[in-house]
Amino acid sequence: MKYILLLLTIGLIQVNAVNWALLVSGSNAFYNYRHQADVCHSYKTLIRNGYNPENVIVFAYDDIAQNRQNIYKGAIYNQPNEDGFSENVYDGCVIDYSKTDVNPANFLNVLKGNYDHLPDGHKFINSTREDNIFVYFSDHGSPGLIAFPTSYLYEQELLETFQYMYENDRYNKLVFYLETCESGSMFVNLPTNHRIYALSAANPYESSWGTYCPPDDIVNGKSLGTCLGDEFSVTFLENVDIGDFSQSLQEHFEFIRDNTLKSNVMQWGDVSFTSDTIKDFFWGRRFQEKRKMCSKDAFFMNDENVSRWDSRDNKLLFYQNRYNQTGDLEDFIELENEIKSRAYFDTIFGELQKSLKLKGDYHFALNQKCLKSAIEIFEDKCTKLTDYGLKYVKLFGEMCDSTNLLQVQLNMIVSTLCMTE
Repeated sequence: MKYILLLLTIGLIQVNAVNWALLVSGSNAFYNYRHQADVCHSYKTLIRNGYNPENVIVFAYDDIAQNRQNIYKGAIYNQPNEDGFSENVYDGCVIDYSKTDVNPANFLNVLKGNYDHLPDGHKFINSTREDNIFVYFSDHGSPGLIAFPTSYLYEQELLETFQYMYENDRYNKLVFYLETCESGSMFVNLPTNHRIYALSAANPYESSWGTYCPPDDIVNGKSLGTCLGDEFSVTFLENVDIGDFSQSLQEHFEFIRDNTLKSNVMQWGDVSFTSDTIKDFFWGRRFQEKRKMCSKDAFFMNDENVSRWDSRDNKLLFYQNRYNQTGDLEDFIELENEIKSRAYFDTIFGELQKSLKLKGDYHFALNQKCLKSAIEIFEDKCTKLTDYGLKYVKLFGEMCDSTNLLQVQLNMIVSTLCMTE
């Protein structure tokens, strides 16, 4: 009798358990089209796979679909359609946090379930110890941080949130897929026994890459002039869309790793449950019947011939391509401005490296308080770090760890950079 009651109790827990998903595009501007396309694609995939829409939370600046540079108003595409298939992933994509609400504080409070720290009426993850959580983030990054439109989330802040969730029984198992440059740096200190498993699109010291970039960005016979997706993201999403329930997390990783050709996809954290099937995280708990598997031929799968752009060079290549297509003065000015901006960052950080005799190799800042302060001073006194400028955060990290700087010294060194011609 006790055995029967135990089985009934386990069954009841499984019935009550639900899956949650947090999907985040951290960028804005049309040249970053691919990030919002990735996230809306992931939303549509989860909903098709039986997720309760109330349990899927989406962050996106929402400036792409109606953007003046978008030739298909009200539409976003994550795949080209030379083979006759491409879905408008913006259609039905429910965005919960947009514009200035796309920020690190809201992201962390959604994970923690701190609804009283969120805008009134906004969704949050109201999970229990029985629930699984899937987190997906697509944007720019650098060693030790990932970017939001106007601010940054640092590795230490993310790990502290994970620790809070672990200690407060906020999940059964958590899976995090991260698409940014140097994304591996966010997980180097991820505990291996807290039931949190992560994939990074790149190792801690390399770029991630956009895909379906010009000239492979054709939708309905026209070029959108931008990358439609990111290589890591497109690879894992198109694989999930095939509908193979039997894949384990480990098999899914191996597929993504082998088909992401421009960066090194890596595993992090607790790998003890990678034998679990992807159904446990990419399908809704109430979705009982196996969805009909789609033919692999129905998708324009990634291959070595598809055009890819380094995320650090995306804005430059976007305006080069756009000016070549339009010849417009406005596009020429944007291209010139980007070239000048890159030269500015090259010059001032070259001076920093020279004056402090920094090596300039990859460096993950152990002193994250100093790193955060250096970036804040720089952006206050000089200029905001661009997608390209973020490549030099490693120098701030090396500076912070190799010298015992007082705050006044840090302020003086960073402020001096602004005077560099």
